[in-house]
Amino acid sequence: MSTFFLAVGLVMASVLGVAGAVALVTGRVALPWLRGSVTRPRLWGVGALLSAGGLAGMRLMPFEVDALLVLGGLVLMGASQSFGPRRARPDRTTTP
Repeated sequence: MSTFFLAVGLVMASVLGVAGAVALVTGRVALPWLRGSVTRPRLWGVGALLSAGGLAGMRLMPFEVDALLVLGGLVLMGASQSFGPRRARPDRTTTP
């Protein structure tokens, strides 16, 4: 069972790491279900990279350091969705 959680953690860390790096470089979130809710994609990318580092190193680091990295990343990812100007969504009820 421990190998299963190691494999799942590494896959999650890889996905978050790649998505975070893409968000930092391009300024756009690569995950389509998050594009509309993230107002600051580079802040989201930093948070994703922090969380990915915490997930990838959970076997190597003490729990306190690992939890601090993951929670710090989650706070930054949440802040990127909460703070900032809201984009106006196009009105889909009317036809052009």
